[in-house]
Amino acid sequence: MNLYIHTDIEGVAGMVHFERRDDESKRNWDIAKRMHRLLTDEVNASIEGALDAGVDGSILVNDAHGSGYSIIFEDLNPAARIIHGPLTRQPFWMPKLESGFDALFCVAQHAMAGTNGVLVHSCWCVNDSIWFGEGGMAMALAGYYDIPAVLITGDNTVCAQCQDLVPNMEAAVVKEALSPFNAVSMTPPEAQKTIREAARRAIERIDEIEPYKIEGPYRIGLVNGPGEIPTNPLEGDDFRDVVYEILVRGYDYDLQQQDSWPIYPGRDGQFLTKGQRKAQEQEQKG
Repeated sequence: MNLYIHTDIEGVAGMVHFERRDDESKRNWDIAKRMHRLLTDEVNASIEGALDAGVDGSILVNDAHGSGYSIIFEDLNPAARIIHGPLTRQPFWMPKLESGFDALFCVAQHAMAGTNGVLVHSCWCVNDSIWFGEGGMAMALAGYYDIPAVLITGDNTVCAQCQDLVPNMEAAVVKEALSPFNAVSMTPPEAQKTIREAARRAIERIDEIEPYKIEGPYRIGLVNGPGEIPTNPLEGDDFRDVVYEILVRGYDYDLQQQDSWPIYPGRDGQFLTKGQRKAQEQEQKG
């Protein structure tokens, strides 16, 4: 059995502040390193649970938060391999998902924007009637490849949102949201134990959990919260292709189609941050 583990960081027990990668203070550095440690330990707990349940094939971890370098690589369980590196330079948001996996874990996820969870952001709208966050999108992309999403970990809100999509998937609630920046968290040992046990159950129950699939054709866009309809959606008959085209608006996924990769990819061959891209777009609009 082969396992894909998609990770974020906002759902980690103990995390209640957004990561500020532009803050070079020692205090911020210390906080970031602590959160990276907690994330690594929660990912390892999910791997241990999968191994306990008999997973004996490939385990691939996608370090999908921010810089794409949030998991402490040298401390990752050696049973796994890892995708890391800047997210804006990857071939796709969930690389290698199409390579033959039997199950998906979504670890340390946050709730969708516009809902009552800790550190919420990002909301996808599909066909003007379905809304979900990054965890739900990962589940939907896995479903496109007939891969069941069997585990979600994070706060109570994101776990409930993902179980709305797949009611019998396993959930490890490691903190309770009190406000956008407050939570009642388990201590790290208890959170890791909870995740390990849920991961073991998820693999043991894999035959009971169906992939999350959405019927096409598709009309997809990013919005500020559930109930909002996208103003500039993309449409198509292939779910992954539409998602790819939406993400290409902000990322450089098309690099994979080039014979030679530039050192500084981006528009006109220059490196552009998201902020610079947005400013350029606004300037072009006049």
